Amino acid sequence: MAEEKPTSKPALQRPPGYRDPAAAPPGVPRPPPRRQPLPPSFRRPGKPLPRHRRPRRSCCCRICCWASAVALVAAALFAVATALAYLWFQPHLPSFRLAYLNATQLRVAARPDGTFLDVATHVGILATNPNGRLVLEYGDGEARMAVADDDGDVAVGTAAIAGFEQGRRNRTVVRFAAAVKGVAVDEVAGARIRAGFRSKEVRFLVEVRTRLGVRVGGKNTGKVPIRVGCGPVSLKQGVSGGTLPKCRFFFLRWINLR
Repeated sequence: MAEEKPTSKPALQRPPGYRDPAAAPPGVPRPPPRRQPLPPSFRRPGKPLPRHRRPRRSCCCRICCWASAVALVAAALFAVATALAYLWFQPHLPSFRLAYLNATQLRVAARPDGTFLDVATHVGILATNPNGRLVLEYGDGEARMAVADDDGDVAVGTAAIAGFEQGRRNRTVVRFAAAVKGVAVDEVAGARIRAGFRSKEVRFLVEVRTRLGVRVGGKNTGKVPIRVGCGPVSLKQGVSGGTLPKCRFFFLRWINLR
């Protein structure tokens, strides 16, 4: 019988991460060499060296925070100053009232080519400054007269008004005269205006446009446009000598304040 040879044992495989204690320790890897900047002769002409950019977000945030803080402080100081000025000066709006209104001439002429109107009026408006610490300054203005009619108002002249200064707690009557000739009107409207003038029931509208400013001490504020509207007032009321109704006061010419 043939002699059987012993079979060799298979070699054991090393598990992952196994380290032979008899092996020499591995060497520490060296860091990659630092790249040296090229000399100026090897660089492209006009290309600057790379620079490290600093973060700018923090700087922008600081600037915004400081600007917001300054704006809030300025707004608070302005509000306090405005409140103190209001308590000290106690400003009040001026008031206006018709002092008198008279039509020295009103003639309606019927011609073959139409009906025409000639009117001459004299008006006085009482302006009152109720403020004890503020002086009012009025710029040059313009007054407009109109006859109120059912079919529409009829313009009957304008007049220029010179600017003036109104002192503290002062009442001033602003006087002006307006006249117009040859205003074409409807035949029916002309007949109504003639009848109203004879009975003194014809009604007039007065509008004054000017600019108003305030003077405090020696300093003047800018003037803003205002509009004063009076009427309709009948001729009988205007010449009666009694107390006439108040006029409407429009700030910036369209905001009704009184």
